Amino acid sequence: MDKILDRILKFFENKSIHFGLRTSIFIISIFVLTTSDYYFNFSYDYHLNNKIEKLESIDNLKKIYKTDSLKLAELTELENRIFKRKHYSDRLRNLDLNQINIFKKSDTTEIKSPVIKNDNTTINKPIRSLFWMTLTSGYFFIILIIMLIILPFRGYPHNELKNVLGSIAGIIILIGVIGFLTWVGYKIPIISSNHPYLNYILNAILQSPLIYLIFWWNKTGEN
Repeated sequence: MDKILDRILKFFENKSIHFGLRTSIFIISIFVLTTSDYYFNFSYDYHLNNKIEKLESIDNLKKIYKTDSLKLAELTELENRIFKRKHYSDRLRNLDLNQINIFKKSDTTEIKSPVIKNDNTTINKPIRSLFWMTLTSGYFFIILIIMLIILPFRGYPHNELKNVLGSIAGIIILIGVIGFLTWVGYKIPIISSNHPYLNYILNAILQSPLIYLIFWWNKTGEN
């Protein structure tokens, strides 16, 4: 393992390899490792075993300090904190992806469960379409992704290995940006349950400063 890590470090420290190529390979490698870890639960098993070991240690300490109420309270608090710790894969698996619906027209779709009942009145909770939230939160970056996908097919020099890997790395980064902007969009309260498109319009508008900064940075780089 140490030899593998040493070779990886030497590769990224090798200045004879183009910096862009090294960066692209690094980003793609992180993405592949994270995806593999998510589906094959490598770090999850370590996380779970570590969690169990800590809980067992705390349980043993609680037996030692069973007559010390203050230490028992602190150990119980620590025990609860460790018990509630979640692996990143748990958080991702708990995301509700059932909201994807291209043809959803309203944020007030009827919900059978759960419902809020007050004085025998049933109130439907508003739902935002994940599709439209993602589209309006990252339309500019989605266009960039499409361009990066098409770019290698335009021939030389875009089809060179370093440029193809650069495009793949760029796509991975943009997907992350879109995910972050969508998450931010969901943090914005619903403006009007009767006019769901207001939140979608707001998402699109909020991208404007970021798009301006990208064009400004690109223009400054050319000069």
